[in-house]
Amino acid sequence: MILSITILSILSAFILNKTRSISIRNNLNARSEKRLIISSVLIIIFLITNITLPYPKSLYWFIGLSVIFTVSVLSFDTLKPEYKRFKTLEFKDKIVNVLFYSLLFAVTNIYL
Repeated sequence: MILSITILSILSAFILNKTRSISIRNNLNARSEKRLIISSVLIIIFLITNITLPYPKSLYWFIGLSVIFTVSVLSFDTLKPEYKRFKTLEFKDKIVNVLFYSLLFAVTNIYL
C-alpha cells in the first residue's frame, strides 16, 4: 500500500506540475484555467478512488472513459493549442513525448 501511495503522490505532483506549465505556456484566462484545474483534479480523484475503492474492472474502464471524455470536453480550448504545439515539435521530440507518456500509462496500470 505504501508503494501505491508513493506512486499516486508522484503522479499527482506530475499532473499538477503539467497543469501549471500548460496554464503558463498558453497564458490562459481565469475561466480556462479553472477548467484545466478541474480536469486535473478529476483525473487525480479517479486515480485515488481506483486505489482505495474496490470495484469491478468493467466499471473501472467505464468510469475512466467517462472521466477522459469529461476532461476532453472541459479542456478542449486548451487541448487544441497543445496539440498544435505537439505537431510543431521535431520528430525526435515527438517520439520521446509519446514514449514517455506511454511508459507512464503502462507503469500506472501495472502498479495501481
